[in-house]
Amino acid sequence: MVISDISIPPKVVLTIILIVGVWIIKAVWIAVIRRTNRPLEERQKNWISVARNLSNLGVAIGIAFVWLSELQNFAISVAAFTVAIVIATKELLQCLLGFFTWVMNRPFRVGDWIKINEQYGEVADIDWIKFRLLEVDFENGYSYTGRSITIMNSALLTQPVISLNFMRRYVMHKFSIYRDNSVNLFELRDPITQTINELILPFKDVASRYSSLISKRLEIEATSIEPFIDIHTSDLTHQVISITIFCPTEEAHLLEQKITECFMKLWYKKVNTFNSDKSLNEENGA
Repeated sequence: MVISDISIPPKVVLTIILIVGVWIIKAVWIAVIRRTNRPLEERQKNWISVARNLSNLGVAIGIAFVWLSELQNFAISVAAFTVAIVIATKELLQCLLGFFTWVMNRPFRVGDWIKINEQYGEVADIDWIKFRLLEVDFENGYSYTGRSITIMNSALLTQPVISLNFMRRYVMHKFSIYRDNSVNLFELRDPITQTINELILPFKDVASRYSSLISKRLEIEATSIEPFIDIHTSDLTHQVISITIFCPTEEAHLLEQKITECFMKLWYKKVNTFNSDKSLNEENGA
């Protein structure tokens, strides 16, 4: 028996031709989209995602059409195991239903910032089974961590998706500074406010326009761009000063550091003055 004597069923040949043909079309399509070496724009990322999903759909429909009769016979032969199959493929069915829900509602797109399952990130890709996030550190500077998060589409059926897209440019950034009771923090409120106003002055007009844009898009009252300072105490009897500023996302961490630096200078200056006065009074009393 030689290789030439081996007969290959026509449907197998058609299936191979279909898969190779669709793969070539997808590769050419993506190559056209990636025609430059520059970083891809969000529109190009969306088209690449569309190309991948359409190619997968084309392969699935083509294979189903080629093997339709066999699939019908197979479905009849396994009718007795339908319940077991449904249970075994429950997660897969939920993922497909989640993808269908996403297609119908479009709660987010490739390139959007979202929060789901306590995970923050930029949507990098989505297919029938899962979607992938590029993790963003919302605690320290709103920058990419370099890690990616894969989430099953079934989560779209049970977990709320919070859009953070407006935070890509400007963010309501809040941070707190804890100190002991050596200094009355209310005495530092005015100089800190003055420092903050000086720091936000260069982008204050743009921030105001962006706040108005958000209010129109979401049909809510415009977010106040004025800095807010709240002074309170903690359970450990520490004094706490909480500062909230509306600022460019990429500058939030730097502004926090500058404001903290100014606050610490003022605080230590007050502490040193208090200690000097205390020492002087003790010497006079002696």
